[in-house]
Order: sequence, then structure tokens, then C-alpha cells
Amino acid sequence: MTNPDLDPDVYPPLDPREPVPDDVGELLPDTPGELPEAPVEPSPDDGEPGGVPEPA
Repeated sequence: MTNPDLDPDVYPPLDPREPVPDDVGELLPDTPGELPEAPVEPSPDDGEPGGVPEPA
């Protein structure tokens, strides 16, 4: 397996001996502070459109 050619300005090399920062924003500065809501899981079909039929 070969390493990809990454731009060191965009992806600086990581030193495995360095401690991991407590603030995730240091590693992923473009990540929003909060995650979006999870999508609603489909539930068994209650006769509503888009419902999931019960397994046989």
C-alpha cells in the first residue's frame, strides 16, 4: 500500500507522539459545533405512507 500525495499545507503531518487536542476544532476547523438531528428511523407499517412492512 502506498501513501497518497497530500498537500502538507492542507494536511500537515501528524506526530504520533503528540497528545490529541481536547478541542476537536483544532483538528477539524470546518466542522460545526453541534451535529445535525439524526433522521427518523422508519417504524413498522401502521397503514401510513412510507411505513415499513413487518417481517414475515
